[in-house]
Amino acid sequence: MNSFLCFFLFAVLIGRKELFAAFGFFDSQPTLIGLLIIFQFIFSPYNEVLSFCLTVLSRRFEFQADAFAKKLGKAEDLYSALIKLNKDNLGFPVSDWLFSMWHYSHPPLIERLQALKDSKQD
Repeated sequence: MNSFLCFFLFAVLIGRKELFAAFGFFDSQPTLIGLLIIFQFIFSPYNEVLSFCLTVLSRRFEFQADAFAKKLGKAEDLYSALIKLNKDNLGFPVSDWLFSMWHYSHPPLIERLQALKDSKQD
């Protein structure tokens, strides 16, 4: 769906004289320049927003998977497995919440452990 939308918007925008004129190309419309303009200046904000939405969705699925493991009675096993994985991968368990929300497709270790701990008390 995303690829279709990108190709469709590119097909619509590549013929726009105003787009090329805004970047100083009044007489000609070079295709390579059009590619650069469209993908660097128009699709960049769209891709950032899409990437953030997909990251939020991925993190939500991680918490749902952890809740499902808790529901199966495997919260203790998952808790210790997450700690072991973090040690084996030399992960740093502490991160800025805003940076991790924007860049990490998986929640940080402390957030997942806290969610499991909270769910263990239920």
